[in-house]
Amino acid sequence: MVRSLAILVLAGTAMTSVAAAGSVLVVRSSGPSAKAYPAGKAIADAQTISLKSNDMLVLLDSRGTRTLRGPGSFSASASASPSASSMAAAAQGGNRRVRIQAVRGAPTGATQGRNIWQADISRSGNVCVASPADLGLYRANAASEAHVTLRDAAGASATVHFNAGQSIAPWPQSLPVAAGAKYKVAGAALSPTTLEVHMLSPVPAGLEGMAQSFIRNGCQGQLDVLIDTFTSPSAS
Repeated sequence: MVRSLAILVLAGTAMTSVAAAGSVLVVRSSGPSAKAYPAGKAIADAQTISLKSNDMLVLLDSRGTRTLRGPGSFSASASASPSASSMAAAAQGGNRRVRIQAVRGAPTGATQGRNIWQADISRSGNVCVASPADLGLYRANAASEAHVTLRDAAGASATVHFNAGQSIAPWPQSLPVAAGAKYKVAGAALSPTTLEVHMLSPVPAGLEGMAQSFIRNGCQGQLDVLIDTFTSPSAS
């Protein structure tokens, strides 16, 4: 079933150069041609992409993502299916909340039921934050009740409670989110992990700008959610 997804973001008035019109963004690549098409590379939509056997490339533009698999030659301008349309409303003066909307199929795998502002507590890595109030914590196994402890480098800590069946919880207000801070996560029968916060200010408008911010800051978990959320049919 196709449904709509709305992601709330804080959008600055500045537009990012990588999200310029007339280009698509590489958000994932593997295989022999991965060095030629690294994540974060902008490709002109008039360019023809030549892939070798075992190559895989995921492209993203304002309409969504498209997966290319080699061998073969592909047009970058066909980087998304018309059914994966999206709309971005730019802020008019100052910082204002806007919605990025897209029509998509239900996500699958580890990103099901999530949005880009939720940190996976089972996965160490960087977490990009637009607004601390929107930051959430996600756990894949929600079968039973659990408690998770977050601790910063200074020793301050807070406990997050998950009810049975609850996979998402808000970041605890008693432990403020700080740019560059690292938080150790323990509990819920998980191996200890560490989350490092990277604040996005201003938050770029559009899918391409958001993806580039995640790539630049090493927020791979959130990039994976973004890719899965806006996936269009594959090409091969």
